[in-house]
Amino acid sequence: MSERFSFSSQSIPGEDAFAAYTLLYDSNSEVTRGPGEFRAEVRAWRLEGLLLFDRRLSGVVHSRNARGGADGFDHVVLSLVLAGRIEGGPESGFDEAVAGDIYVTDTARASRAAFEAAHVLTVGVAREIIEAARGTTAGLHGRILKAPRNLMLADFLQSLARNGDAIGVDAQPGLSHAFIHILASVDDKGVRASNEARRREYLRRDAVERMIMENLSEPSLSVSTLSRGTGMSRSALYRLFEDQGGVAHLIQKRRLEGVRRALDYPEHRCMSDIAQLFGFADESQLSRLFSEAYEVSPQAYRDGATASEPDDSVNGRRRRDGWVGDIF
Repeated sequence: MSERFSFSSQSIPGEDAFAAYTLLYDSNSEVTRGPGEFRAEVRAWRLEGLLLFDRRLSGVVHSRNARGGADGFDHVVLSLVLAGRIEGGPESGFDEAVAGDIYVTDTARASRAAFEAAHVLTVGVAREIIEAARGTTAGLHGRILKAPRNLMLADFLQSLARNGDAIGVDAQPGLSHAFIHILASVDDKGVRASNEARRREYLRRDAVERMIMENLSEPSLSVSTLSRGTGMSRSALYRLFEDQGGVAHLIQKRRLEGVRRALDYPEHRCMSDIAQLFGFADESQLSRLFSEAYEVSPQAYRDGATASEPDDSVNGRRRRDGWVGDIF
């Protein structure tokens, strides 16, 4: 099943509701009050290469004027407006978006969005997926995709939200690939010449990532085993993942991400079993590498998950921040 969390301001009294919502997002966005009564309902799912949020918001403003390009966020967000109105501004590149519109935000740029009785489906997308679809992310920030050209993409996002709770892990790679082709279908013809090379590179990387994820429990997983399994030379693998610090670094990163996700569900497995499940030599090696990567020990991280309610804002922020780190 896909990983998920939810948040509702209706279950929190008075001004505490806005404070809790701010906590959910303040690691990457300045959240302030907008006109009218504040309300927030959020459901979120982590899919492969995609983070999907179904949000009903009113009386709230999100901005990244001080953070865009400064906090390491470097992905693209597409937001389908199902109801209400979103007010943008000069930094966002659009004045307003209304029902039926899909507006695009590059998180490396400054942005602002004020929500008025809005129902919005927002999908955060890894930059390499956008590049596989259209060859480049240039020119997307502030763009509004309108009907009828955006209808296939709008239907796809709504289908993901309707079925988010039931989407299995095995189905997720196909959804990422489908997203690439659907997004390409609404794009301008002028950018398509470079798409195929980007798409081939993405698919090669995806095949290697798939093999890594399927063999995380194998301590012997290495550049050599990936080379044999994929038919790519060691030098080709190094070039393909050079921007991620190399293949060995990527394997370790994926192991640690798997551990972190397992610790988000504290009822699952003892620490030594988790170490074995993700290919570490022993619990000691897991603890050392996890602490270096996340600046907290595995046990302390698990204790934090245990102390949080399943759907509270602290737990939601933990998962959301972890998802962003894993995918983007």
